[in-house]
Amino acid sequence: MKKVFALIGLAVAFSFGGGEHGFVKMETAHIKELGIKLYEVKKRPAGKVVRIPAEVHENPTLTYRVYSPVVGIVRELYVKEGDRVRKGDALARIYSPSIADLVGRLRMAEVRLRSAEKVFERDRELYSEGVIQYTRFFNSMVSYERARGEYEAIRDRLRSFGDVEGWDLILRSPGEGYVIKQNVVLGDSVGPDTLLFSIHSHDVLWVYGWAEESVLGDLKAGSKARVITSGGDIPCSMDYVSHEMDRKTRRVKVRCVAKNRKHLLRPGMFVDMEVFSGGKERIVVPKAAVQEIEGEKVVFVKVKGGFEVREVAVVEELDGYYVIGKGLGEGETIAVEGTLFLKTKLVGIEEGGHTH
Repeated sequence: MKKVFALIGLAVAFSFGGGEHGFVKMETAHIKELGIKLYEVKKRPAGKVVRIPAEVHENPTLTYRVYSPVVGIVRELYVKEGDRVRKGDALARIYSPSIADLVGRLRMAEVRLRSAEKVFERDRELYSEGVIQYTRFFNSMVSYERARGEYEAIRDRLRSFGDVEGWDLILRSPGEGYVIKQNVVLGDSVGPDTLLFSIHSHDVLWVYGWAEESVLGDLKAGSKARVITSGGDIPCSMDYVSHEMDRKTRRVKVRCVAKNRKHLLRPGMFVDMEVFSGGKERIVVPKAAVQEIEGEKVVFVKVKGGFEVREVAVVEELDGYYVIGKGLGEGETIAVEGTLFLKTKLVGIEEGGHTH
């Protein structure tokens, strides 16, 4: 109850004035508290709107699973479940007898290489001076090339495992994202078949919807769409329509790729998907965004310090949306919920100096 009175107090504290229809002064921090939701204006085909149920999934092209390429023991862990990592960040330090053996062999191969190189350089000089025969020079050259080949073979094999420090292997993140699963603790024995970490990037997610047979003619790859969540709407692009129908649900699977702005989407979340089909691209806004003041259609445009009350020209009504002919530009932000509240406060003060 105290919270309700506090919000009413905030509403009464708003000031109005300026502009053709007025200005609603409001702190950004109060917008969410008052249940006002915002919408970024975008152009989209002003044709048919198909609404289907959907679910958010991981993007497998941005999913990484980390295994140890060698058998070893976990000496250190640098991340934990829930951490955000960048490509190349250290995840764990693994001690491996195989790595230790290769490091030892590499050091011995390096000693042999340096020794063979000195002999070869000396014999080359002696041969050029005519002191020794070609056979001796040739043998030292072969020994040097063999030593270099052995050294490079061991070095390349060691490098194939990744980043080696001392006797240990440092496992690094293959990409950017969140550590979704951590399957090891310090001291665990790991190997090529042990999944240590699962890392998922949630910057771009796949949203799968299930469309009825009757709307399939309106769905195609490349169609513009949007994902509807309780926290706001996210534009996406349809890139896949299945060629098979589910025998149980009698629906067809479709997929939309969404850039997860503000991380509103989470894998496993149930949402709705709206696909826009046909028609010229126009400015289209939800009907709830438009109010009528003094016989004119207006929207509340978010600007610095509050909302500007802007007159718009509605040219068509379309499946719960209005097509706007003029008054709004792509990229502007408007209120789509809480507009009746804003109108009530505005009209109340303008008409009688008090709220109704």
